[in-house]
Amino acid sequence: MVNTENSQPTRQQLYERIKASGRNAVILEEMKRLGFWKSDEGVSEIPEMLIHKEADLIKELNKLLQQQRIYQNREEALKQVRKARLEQSRKKREENKILRKQKREAKAARWKELKDKNIIYLGEKVSKGLNNQVSDSNKLLKYQLPVFQTAEELSAAMKITIGELKFLSYNRTISKINHYRRFYIPKKTGGKRLISTPMPRLKKAQHWILENILNKIDATESAHGFIKKRSIVSNALPHVKAEVVVNIDLKDFFPSINYRRVKGLFIALGYSEQISTIFALICTEPDCDQVELDGETYYAAGSERFLPQGAPTSPAITNLICRKLDKRLKGIAYKLHFNYTRYADDLTFSASGIATSNTSTLLGFVKKIIKDEKLYINPDKLRVLRKGARKEVTGIIVNDKPSLCRKELDKFRALLHQIEKEGTIKGKHWNNSTNLLASIKGYANFVKMVNPEKGKPLEERVKKILETHRYKHVIKHKPKVPEAPDSKINPEAIKKKPWWKFW
Repeated sequence: MVNTENSQPTRQQLYERIKASGRNAVILEEMKRLGFWKSDEGVSEIPEMLIHKEADLIKELNKLLQQQRIYQNREEALKQVRKARLEQSRKKREENKILRKQKREAKAARWKELKDKNIIYLGEKVSKGLNNQVSDSNKLLKYQLPVFQTAEELSAAMKITIGELKFLSYNRTISKINHYRRFYIPKKTGGKRLISTPMPRLKKAQHWILENILNKIDATESAHGFIKKRSIVSNALPHVKAEVVVNIDLKDFFPSINYRRVKGLFIALGYSEQISTIFALICTEPDCDQVELDGETYYAAGSERFLPQGAPTSPAITNLICRKLDKRLKGIAYKLHFNYTRYADDLTFSASGIATSNTSTLLGFVKKIIKDEKLYINPDKLRVLRKGARKEVTGIIVNDKPSLCRKELDKFRALLHQIEKEGTIKGKHWNNSTNLLASIKGYANFVKMVNPEKGKPLEERVKKILETHRYKHVIKHKPKVPEAPDSKINPEAIKKKPWWKFW
């Protein structure tokens, strides 16, 4: 077996070793290997230390010479630097590309989750406060109202999806759909009244708000319109036998209550700005102009949103918004020894005795309070009825006891007699109504409510007339479902996808 320790190195190996560490270092290593260099243990010989130091210096010098050769060639050095930087830059770009992709995917996932579970935009000029999702739970519990912190919780309570909730509350400037069917009905005193009837989906949402929120808040004692166990009769009773009766009608009552005031009402109840915005949008509408363009029908909003007359929520909202008005008017009426009641937009004050001398003072204060509450008096319907005049409150005579106008009642009896005698309703009318049968039915119920003794016989006669002419009390109007805005949409796709998601 060959002893490798005593084997002779080749010439090339010796050359490389000498080049790397120096001639003296190689000689020293070889002498130690061959046993010609003796030294005591633990004692370093000075020549040996110098030889090792020389070897270290030669290695460091060789390294410096190598670097010097590289830097002497400037172009090569710059090329190496650029190559290193390009490689580093490429790696950085790849890392940034992956990072950006991850951020986009995370952002898209968050956005999808946000759209599926929340509402962050509902149109121009109404979306500012949708990020405020903190409701005042203590205030809501005080009023015994349901607590909602997010639109997702609200949609679950209303048993509709987030998409449908957004569809019903979206504020559209120009649209191909409209949530209301508008028509005019004649007023008893002449003229026409615009009625806006909500479509079934919106009407269902409004009824939910009415039953679960608005009806749980008590109106003031002075309010008698659209409140259970109160009526035009209860509104008239406080003014019976009064010497002076003052009737004031508020002009454009429902349109005077705009979107901002309705939103403020829900915020005052304790709901967050997001939930209040959704409620206010569901309960209000703007005036819309119908425009035909290229065979398509468009609805363009022409005003600020306000309470529509015909929505089930509008009367209850006006009663709650007018709570401050009622308290202020009742306060000044009490101070001047007057009685005060309100039925929707009809305000009535009455007094007897020495208090009647305060009528002018009362009117001055009332006008100022109504102006402060951003409402308007109809000057054509302001009446001061004094002693000796026929005093009427919301259609009921209050001079001695609640009663009806005898002349009007005689005309109604004569109309019924003609219908019974001739057996036809052609050419006949009542109170400017286009639907005679509905009109006489309503008036008979009105008479029965004020005076059951006189009203019951009239009700029986009207009932026979209605049966003879096959009158149906409920007339259902099937709303026209708007077509999808894109005519290329496959009808089969509409069946599979909720129809409101096409807008």
